[in-house]
Amino acid sequence: MECVFGLVGNGFAILVADTSAVHSILVHKSNEDKIMVLDSHKLIAASGEPGDRVQFTEFIQKNVALYQFRNGIPLTTAGSSQLYARRACYCFEKGFLYVSYLML
Repeated sequence: MECVFGLVGNGFAILVADTSAVHSILVHKSNEDKIMVLDSHKLIAASGEPGDRVQFTEFIQKNVALYQFRNGIPLTTAGSSQLYARRACYCFEKGFLYVSYLML
């Protein structure tokens, strides 16, 4: 079972994820990083199938970097959340993504 959660307080945010990669009752890896840095003010944590999780979070990370490279300014938090929501909705509709994510 995987666990990802976040807490937001007055002037701070904490993002927490477990580090185990499991399938059924087998633990394949105990040092899996499920939190990725998008830029200096944004993090994304994801849980789900290992391949889907890694590909989706790297895809979002690279698109945020591409937006900043093309426009010269970082993507806003609202813009980032819209990007995640659009991409996740598209993938869920097509039926090939099994990932839950949390962005702070």
